[in-house]
Amino acid sequence: MVYVAPDLPIDQCYEAARLAVAHAQALCPKLTGTGASGIKPLFGEGYFGMTWEQPYIWIQNTGAKPFLMRSLAGRTIPMWIDDPTGSVLRDNPKAETRTTASGRTQVLIFRRAAPIGSRKMVTRKGAGGKMIKVEVPASYPGAAGRISNREAAMPSTTPGRLGGRIARGNIGIRWYFPGLSPRNFLEEGLNRAATDMGTWGHISTGYDFLPDIDT
Repeated sequence: MVYVAPDLPIDQCYEAARLAVAHAQALCPKLTGTGASGIKPLFGEGYFGMTWEQPYIWIQNTGAKPFLMRSLAGRTIPMWIDDPTGSVLRDNPKAETRTTASGRTQVLIFRRAAPIGSRKMVTRKGAGGKMIKVEVPASYPGAAGRISNREAAMPSTTPGRLGGRIARGNIGIRWYFPGLSPRNFLEEGLNRAATDMGTWGHISTGYDFLPDIDT
């Protein structure tokens, strides 16, 4: 990704590229910091920009559409989950833990996605308080799931939402990826660097106008 600035001398393009990377790294979401550290400056006569080593940087930047994770069916999935109160670790005292680059404490747990269409027996309280066994869908991709997150009641309801309604990101379907909102930290890094340098131009995601660059 580059910012085309035809009137910018090459030494200033170098400085602008370094500024763009610094801004993008500061804005980039961080888990271990590996992705952010892999963002590198790119520059030449009349342009400056950046490249990145980890493919997921582009996905974090542009976002991703929601989808049902069918490929996980029948597999055991390791999951790092946030544990700000320590409750997950208390329930799993031998679990592995880590602290992210942003300071969040996470615990490693494992969940199994059942084969699609499978069912299981569970015990529930029936009429008169008697415990009975019933058959329900297993936890496979697309199975009905718990609605664990709902909008808070008034006066704590999110503006524009209704109290008690399903919260965004929880649609009551198991193994459903809710999507990823675009962060646009790469473009923002370029724009901030251009402002710092007092230059003008436009952002491009292609390299067809830079034939000397080996892509």
